[in-house]
Amino acid sequence: MIKRAIYTHFPYFLLSFGVYVVCFALGAGIFSQRLAIHPTSMEFGTTFGHNLLVGAILMVGGWLTLGMANTLYLAYNAAMFGVIVKGVMKGYGMQPLITGVVPHAVPEIIGHVLFCTLGYETWRFLQIIKKRARGEEETLYIRDILLLLVLAVVLLVISAWLESKVSHV
Repeated sequence: MIKRAIYTHFPYFLLSFGVYVVCFALGAGIFSQRLAIHPTSMEFGTTFGHNLLVGAILMVGGWLTLGMANTLYLAYNAAMFGVIVKGVMKGYGMQPLITGVVPHAVPEIIGHVLFCTLGYETWRFLQIIKKRARGEEETLYIRDILLLLVLAVVLLVISAWLESKVSHV
């Protein structure tokens, strides 16, 4: 089941990840101002709720627009993160990024990329219908989708915990 879930969703994951990397680089490359940081204590529930809302927007937005809204929203978030990283580096160097962002950024980004990947399910479903119309055998496995959804939520839980307990500027 895990192998199948990865195999069937991998092209969509690569698309989502590629959009994230390119837009992060564009945001960081275009921006050249220093940003002031105002460290705050992040509570687990608030952080998790916000990240889960972003994930839900990525997933449901993609379902409703055949993958357009989730792609654009992920691109915007990646570009803004690039702007923030570049601005903080220019103003304060790497230290606040290493202690305040890196601990929770990796699981959060992967979780959001997975939510974006799940946002392509309507498109993927239409592709399956087309294959079946041509006589090709293709199956939609709901368990695979649920597995990826649970994995994305677990990554956001880990990220929120790290952001509330470990990350500091």
